[in-house]
Amino acid sequence: MKKTLLITLLLIPFLGMSQTTKPIEGFLGIKFGTGMAAVNAAVIAKGGVIDKAKSTKESVIFRNVKLGHREAASFIVKFVNDKAYEADFLFLPGQDARSIEYYNELVKDINDNYGKGDSQVTFKSPYSDKDSEMNKIVAIRSAMAEYKTYWESNDNSILAEITEDLTVDLIYQNDKLFSEAEAKQKAKEKSDY
Repeated sequence: MKKTLLITLLLIPFLGMSQTTKPIEGFLGIKFGTGMAAVNAAVIAKGGVIDKAKSTKESVIFRNVKLGHREAASFIVKFVNDKAYEADFLFLPGQDARSIEYYNELVKDINDNYGKGDSQVTFKSPYSDKDSEMNKIVAIRSAMAEYKTYWESNDNSILAEITEDLTVDLIYQNDKLFSEAEAKQKAKEKSDY
């Protein structure tokens, strides 16, 4: 009996550490489905500034937004029927050669919060993962390499990727509301004809 109790007490710290990840429910502490006015107020309270010239009734573009210690060059929240369904962080790593390192550090931080994501790094010939960092950058720029990591929780997801222009994008999305936005867009396009 004492051995069982001792083993249980020894395992509790390990079990607690393995369950520290949280479900994906939103972005910056804002839940998916939140209305535009509440999202704007929450982001402004964190220091964000709305770019009124570029914002619409379907999306609000912010400047001066940080995710942890990382400042986003641009932060976009998309809405359907006044419900936030997507948040896009666009990061500029600075030097081109830093894009892969920046991406890897960001993925590690997201893994620490939401659990290990599904990372996919693919190269098209003549490039490979054995190339130098500069050749990998050339491969990304010429659409011959992709760096993507995907996390999923319930109907929500996060995608991190390096784009061809070497920005590191992080996209939080609610799949149900995204489908609603797509259906609304298709209906609008159909009515245009």
